[in-house]
Amino acid sequence: MLIVGELINSTRPRIRPLLEARRASAIVELARRQIAAGANLVDVNCAALMDDEEECLAWAIETIQGALDVQISIDSPNPAALRRGLQVHRGRALLNSVTLERARWTGLLPLIQEFHCGVIALCMDDQGVPATPDRRLALAGRLVGGLTQANVSEDDIYVDPLVLPVATDTRSAVEVLRAVDLIRQHFPQVHVLCGLSNVSFGLPRRAQVNRVFLVMCMAHGVDAFILDPLHGRLMADLITARMLLGQDESCRGYLSAVRAGRIDDLRNG
Repeated sequence: MLIVGELINSTRPRIRPLLEARRASAIVELARRQIAAGANLVDVNCAALMDDEEECLAWAIETIQGALDVQISIDSPNPAALRRGLQVHRGRALLNSVTLERARWTGLLPLIQEFHCGVIALCMDDQGVPATPDRRLALAGRLVGGLTQANVSEDDIYVDPLVLPVATDTRSAVEVLRAVDLIRQHFPQVHVLCGLSNVSFGLPRRAQVNRVFLVMCMAHGVDAFILDPLHGRLMADLITARMLLGQDESCRGYLSAVRAGRIDDLRNG
């Protein structure tokens, strides 16, 4: 299970000023807290800073890796910014993300080949996000085929079937779960990733929606998530679901989490 902490993102109102002001201690502390809470990588997105994106992205990566032994999910639609981030990154990065949109694919594939990074591959092309599971499967096949031809191993590919908000399409979560089943059946060696919070956008009590959808995704074989690891109940659900799905040998992870106070008695709230 790969967990990518989503919180260092310039679209968040409380994060953008920290990035603009180069508040190193605050950014490092936010990365540290996400790792301590269970994230394996931290996502860094500076895209909202526009003209300053390239330099800020490089600064954030160097700042975080200068203080912590952690790999970064480098998040941008901008090939120039991604190149700058990959140039300063130590170790193997995760590139977030490539699509089959013509300009994005041709712009990012050379970077993927040059830097030998892991890749989040979104099921989207120039026609947008597909509406059906079969269409998502077809795009996943093209993504996996193109990336493996570029010498990316299947174990380094994280296919994201792209869940849309249920507030705008009440079938969107169901269609994504069906797509996950198909991708798992046809490409068992690749990873399937979900950007969890997308499903609840526009709804009240978003954490409740995210928690239930997390467990549903795990039951269908999703093995990587971009999420908020500082949400204690969400992470408690993840740890518990891993145990119930047979992914936690001798329940060690669950029992360790209980001893650490991460699995609370929630009967009263």
